[in-house]
Amino acid sequence: METYVSYERALEIVTSQNFLLPAETVSLFDSYGRVLREEVVADRDDPPVSVSAMDGYGVKFSDVESVPAKLMVKGVIPAGSERLIEINRGEAVKLFTGSVVPESVEAVVPVEWTEEKNGYVEIKRSFSQGANVRLPGENYRKGQVLVKRGAVLGAPEIGIAASVGKPYLKVSVKPKVGIVVTGSELLEPWEGFSSPVQIRNANGYTLYSLVKEVGGEPVYFGIVRDSREETLKVLSEALETCDVLLTSGGVSMGDYDFVKEVVKELGIEVLFYKVQVKPGKPVLFGRKENKFFFGLPGFPVSVFVSFNLFVYPLLRKIQGATEIFRPAVKGVLVEDFKRRKADRTEFVRCSFSYSPEKGKFLVSPLRRQGSGVLSALVGKRALIVVPRGIKALRKGDSVDLILVRGL
Repeated sequence: METYVSYERALEIVTSQNFLLPAETVSLFDSYGRVLREEVVADRDDPPVSVSAMDGYGVKFSDVESVPAKLMVKGVIPAGSERLIEINRGEAVKLFTGSVVPESVEAVVPVEWTEEKNGYVEIKRSFSQGANVRLPGENYRKGQVLVKRGAVLGAPEIGIAASVGKPYLKVSVKPKVGIVVTGSELLEPWEGFSSPVQIRNANGYTLYSLVKEVGGEPVYFGIVRDSREETLKVLSEALETCDVLLTSGGVSMGDYDFVKEVVKELGIEVLFYKVQVKPGKPVLFGRKENKFFFGLPGFPVSVFVSFNLFVYPLLRKIQGATEIFRPAVKGVLVEDFKRRKADRTEFVRCSFSYSPEKGKFLVSPLRRQGSGVLSALVGKRALIVVPRGIKALRKGDSVDLILVRGL
C-alpha cells in the first residue's frame, strides 16, 4: 500500500488497472451513453448520388451568370424519385431537398431567389457552378470507419449507426456500482429530524447521479451506522454483487471510521490511502481480483471532487472508453486567487463562461470553497487545477480547467 501519494501518482495507479467489462448487444434506443465495442462502418457512399441541398431549381451555370434570367421549367423531380429530367440551355428543373440532381444540372438556385409563373421561373441571383449540390460520398464513403471502438455514444453517433443500417450495437455491459454511505448522524430525505445533530444524506444521491452520468448502473445500499459489524456486513454484500464499490465517510482517523479497518478483512488489496489533494485527502483505493473499491471522504464537495478525479476515469476505462477523463481546457482568471498553504494540489471550484470575442474561457473562483458547501456547485462549474507549490494566481493568468458541470 502506498500512503499519502501525489495526485499524479494516485491517478497513475487508478488508470493502470487492467480490466475490461464484457460486451453486450443493445438496440439503438438503449445505446445512449454506452461505450462502443465495435466499429461503425459505412455500408455505402452517402449521398449515394448527387442530390440537392435545398428546395430550388436546377440550372445551367451559364444561364445564371447574368441575372435576372427567365428559364422554362422543364419538370419536377420530387425527393425520393428516381426520375431524371435532363435540361438544356434556357431550361430549369424544379428540385427539393434530397432530390436527385441530373448530370446536366450545374447549380441549384434556392427557391427564395426565384419566382415561378406560367411555366417559367425568374432567377434573381447568380450562383457559382456546383452551388447547393451534394456530391456522391460528400458525407462519407463506403467502408469508412465513422465511429471508432471506444467512443461514448451520443446523439450523432447513434444517428450515424442508424444511417448505415445498424439497428443494434455492441457496447460494454454497464458497470454495477455499489454505493454505501456511512454515519449514524445521517437521515434519508424522507425522514424527519429528531435531533439537531442529524443531517440528511446528500452523498448517496450525488454518487447515484454521478454513476449514471458516467454510464454505470448504481446500486444503492443505504446508510450504514457507525458499527464495525454492520459496516463489514453491508460492504461484504455490496462487494459480492458489484463491479465497483463506493463508500462515503469512514476512511479518516476517527474512532468510528470503520471502513478503512474492514477492507483488509474483505480481501481488498489497498493500493493507496490518502492523496495530496484538496479537497478529498482521505481517499482509499483498492482492488480484489476484478472488483474495485473507493473509500471516499464524508464531506459532500470532497465526494463530488474525488469522484470526478478518480472514480470517473476508472469507470470509463473498464468500459473500454478511448477518452476516460472529464474534458479539460485552458481558461483565463478574471480575478486573483490566493491560498494559505501550497502543500497539495488544489481543485478550486469556479464558475466559467466562454467569450467568443476573446476565444477563451473566463474563470472566476467561487467565494465559498468549503468541503461541505455543496450548494456552491449548483450551475455551470469547473475545477481550477492549482499545482503544489503555487500559493497565488493573478488575474489574467492561464489556468487548467476540468469541466465537471455543463458547457
